[in-house]
Amino acid sequence: MSEVVEIKRKKGAFEKRIHEIDFLRGFLIGLVLMDHLFWCLQHYNGIWMITTGGAFFETMYKIFSFYWNSTAREIVRFIALFGFTFISGVSSAFSRNNWVRAGQMLLVFALIAVGSNLLDASHFLGDSQGSVRIDFNVIGVLAWSTLFYCFVQGKSYRTILVGVLITFLLSWYLIPELNTLYLNKGWHAYVPPLWEPEDQADWMPLFPFIFFFFMGGLFSYFIYKDRKSIIPHKGNWERPFCFMGRHSLWIYLGHQVVMLPVFLLLNVFLG
Repeated sequence: MSEVVEIKRKKGAFEKRIHEIDFLRGFLIGLVLMDHLFWCLQHYNGIWMITTGGAFFETMYKIFSFYWNSTAREIVRFIALFGFTFISGVSSAFSRNNWVRAGQMLLVFALIAVGSNLLDASHFLGDSQGSVRIDFNVIGVLAWSTLFYCFVQGKSYRTILVGVLITFLLSWYLIPELNTLYLNKGWHAYVPPLWEPEDQADWMPLFPFIFFFFMGGLFSYFIYKDRKSIIPHKGNWERPFCFMGRHSLWIYLGHQVVMLPVFLLLNVFLG
């Protein structure tokens, strides 16, 4: 009689991780990709409309410009940025070493800031592309938020709550006042304001989004204390979103590397 040996399939990342967090992060990074794609479509269709005089490019420019300048875009952007920082705060509570993660992201952030400033100063892409300078964006927000969160991680909920209150007071009281002083004085320091919008590519201020990050950490303390999913997954249709969520940082960094050269090449042939 042959012996039946049951081989248990090893659990993958989809089964082992808290899938609803990965799912939400994947959905949100999808909104970011859509937002950036729509910017390229309205920007370059505008250039092609002017250079070719084509009615098709004019129509496409109007369609995507309508979204880009609409309230809908502002809502989508806020949901994506708020959700991304909040979920990052939630998942940071599970990280084995946030000091290392913060250091890695700070290095990436520094490379982006230095590289984009050099590219902008060189006018390599031409003035028609607009400013490509990135002094502060989502990578910088997540890097600094993670670094400051390291000081409260693993502490009692009261310590995390203090961090939430401090970031709240900074975000809605102290920083706006400092930025008002910054703008009224007409200062043009290399370090940009921390609250007011800047005329930069992919601009995202540290405040108030660091507050949302800390709120995510506090939420995680109570809801994910056992580090287990609280929502059962519904099927394999979630897997693509969860995959994007697990690799959201690399997708965020990589999609611009792919998307912009594609449109720049199209601009060469259509412009």
